[in-house]
Amino acid sequence: MTVKTRDKPILSMLEWIRVRLMGRLYIKRNDIEKYGGKLCPSIQDKLEKMKVESKDFCAMPSRRFVYEVNNEREGHMVDLLRKTCSCKVWDLTRIPYKDRVATIFVNCEKLEDYTHPCYYKDTYVETYKAPIPPMPGQSE
Repeated sequence: MTVKTRDKPILSMLEWIRVRLMGRLYIKRNDIEKYGGKLCPSIQDKLEKMKVESKDFCAMPSRRFVYEVNNEREGHMVDLLRKTCSCKVWDLTRIPYKDRVATIFVNCEKLEDYTHPCYYKDTYVETYKAPIPPMPGQSE
């Protein structure tokens, strides 16, 4: 983003960045407000991909909300109450991974309920609700 302004003085470069960010945040805010889903669009796309990839997994209940999840190559232990998985992917991303998606479907629950609130549309809107204010030019 700053490649175009590298040859300019620092204040001009920072002003160019501020104006571009102001416009970008405005566009992002408008786009997300029009979106109808509960999760941000990119996270919703990831979950849809995980749904397809989770079809290879078989979830067997050990006790209520605790499952052993296997496919031909790997096996994991998933605890839906504690929101943990032995593969540790969910611990890092807070987005249900393939094995976890399989257990959520077996338990007849929604994937959105097991996705961290930081990925919700409402959280995104709240984070970016304050616009970057316009500033007068150098002449003022």
